[in-house]
Amino acid sequence: MYDTAELHPSAESPRQEKQGTLALDPMHIPGIDPDDPRGLIPITLMSAPLCVEIPPWDPLPDSGDSPHILMLHWRRGGIDRVVEQRDIFAPPPPLPDIHVMHVPQEILREQSGTVELYYSVTDFFGNPSFMDPKVLTVDIDRPLLVRPEDRLQFDVEPVPVMDEQYLLDHPQVAFHLPVYNIRADKDRIEFRLSNIPNPPGSAPVGEYTLVSSNDPLVVYLGAEAFRTLANGDAYIFYRVFDEAGNYSDRSAGLAFQLALKPLPGVLPKPQIAPPAYDDSLIKRDDARAGVFVRITEYANWAPGDQVLVYWKNRAAPIQEVTGFPFDVEIPWSVLRGPLTEPLVVESVPVHYEIIRGNLPPFRSFAILVDVNLTVAGQDHADAPALLNANLPVAEIWGITSNLQNVVNHDDNPAGARARVVLYENPLPGHVLGFFWNGIGPVASYTVQAGDVEGQLVFSTVIPWAVMEGIINPALPVYYTTSNGVNEQQANNTLVNVNTGALISFCPPVLGHTLTGGGGYLSCCSKPEIFYGVTWQIAPDERFELNDEVHFFWEGYIANNWEPPALEKSKFQQVLVFDTHDKLEKGLDVVVEPYEDRVVLMRDHGSACACYKIRRGGSLIGESVPKRIRIDLIYPGSGDYCKAGDIISCSTEGVATLEERNEH
Repeated sequence: MYDTAELHPSAESPRQEKQGTLALDPMHIPGIDPDDPRGLIPITLMSAPLCVEIPPWDPLPDSGDSPHILMLHWRRGGIDRVVEQRDIFAPPPPLPDIHVMHVPQEILREQSGTVELYYSVTDFFGNPSFMDPKVLTVDIDRPLLVRPEDRLQFDVEPVPVMDEQYLLDHPQVAFHLPVYNIRADKDRIEFRLSNIPNPPGSAPVGEYTLVSSNDPLVVYLGAEAFRTLANGDAYIFYRVFDEAGNYSDRSAGLAFQLALKPLPGVLPKPQIAPPAYDDSLIKRDDARAGVFVRITEYANWAPGDQVLVYWKNRAAPIQEVTGFPFDVEIPWSVLRGPLTEPLVVESVPVHYEIIRGNLPPFRSFAILVDVNLTVAGQDHADAPALLNANLPVAEIWGITSNLQNVVNHDDNPAGARARVVLYENPLPGHVLGFFWNGIGPVASYTVQAGDVEGQLVFSTVIPWAVMEGIINPALPVYYTTSNGVNEQQANNTLVNVNTGALISFCPPVLGHTLTGGGGYLSCCSKPEIFYGVTWQIAPDERFELNDEVHFFWEGYIANNWEPPALEKSKFQQVLVFDTHDKLEKGLDVVVEPYEDRVVLMRDHGSACACYKIRRGGSLIGESVPKRIRIDLIYPGSGDYCKAGDIISCSTEGVATLEERNEH
């Protein structure tokens, strides 16, 4: 051990010129702390020659000059020795960036104490230049135990049984350290533990530094270190290390008894509890139902053990393990992660730690879990809830009625369409599905290449069959977005739907007689039909003032009202019950002109008449259709009857032209 009274470090300046003309820079000794005024040489550097790095000086040797002589000096107790000398010639070859010289090991390890190390350079004129000495401290004297049987002693008597309560009461276990020889400041005590009295070499489990050589000989070891031992007989050993790294023999072992709870064994890998992950993918519907990480039974579980689950290194709330299997729910904030992170399809690591008291956590191996929480459309603050109030709501338009969020009988049979403004970042293949009163999807829209946010898109047709038979002024209609994995649902649109059963009114009354066994409207019908076919909307107590009557007539070539109707035969007229008198007497309608609307069906054709009632613009009822057959042909001639013809009629209603007045 060195004598600190020998330390007299010389002041160093960045560059010194001593007894010569060369400018020298300070040398560097790798492994020695440049800020240590003692220049203490670690014992690890004492097992080989001490390396010294000397930078170039100025001026360097020039071509044609004699070499410069570089010498490394070692001065101890006033005796100066050159430990290495080297001639430095002018280039070529190029001079090295650093000149590496060495202090031989036999000189380095001669004895402990303070030395001075410096170098000199003699130029070609023979003039030496000296670098200021660097103070170094050699310490090869190791600490010594007084007796081989020296051992630690517990700070309490008698020797305790080291159980859980003892470690809880003594987080730092105190020991008395026997007196030892060659004590110095910053001596370090290394502890070793074993379950056998004379173990082979082992790694230290802790250390304690005696800052001052005057400190009391009491040292401490953290309680956690003792958990590395098995229960039963146990021993603690120590070595003393000085600051340079010299160390004493290992002490004898202090025997004691260990009676701790066994530590958790190898932890099983976590699992994802059913039903989540049955399809090998965590999605938003799993998050809505609850994603649980399952902890299966591990060896040496103890009451009070806690588990901390990490999902992609994000911690779920810590929980106490009460039994097995033990399921830990992963909150959405942990599943999703920070809102600043974009959602991506990924495989995330999942592991857990068992926490017991103040011990370091016991960590399981990790598993990789496939996760896809991406959505079609912007995310929302209430995620993972299906309902996303941030999505634009849809509008419903009847194809025929063409009214926003209104569907009525006018839309029979055309149906309706939904239209909606596209959400953020629509991608081709995203599907919008539209639901009618919770049923569906009854219509859809698939995002196309080129579609952009804010674009107005239209669904496929919502069929009349879905809408028929409903009277609801606020029927809910919504849509969902899907990227093939996750769905979101927009808020409801309330639609005024009036497609319930219509009032069935009596058929219109024909104002003419029908002839023949088949009941034909013919040349013999009375009154004559040449100036139009007269119909009456008979009074009905269900009619109300201002009801509109939409009367329809159409004819067919076939005798059995088989479509298609003749386009030219179609006749429509709107009448209004705008007076009480009309309500009491009914309304009359004349289908005219005869030549355009009636004659088309002359050769054993047919026709149909009906009407619909609108009240306040809405269809509320329709009549039973009145179907008639038509025969306007004179037998055998192919000619049809016209106004002004003199006609004779048989009892069967067969018309014969007697005379035609041509006008």
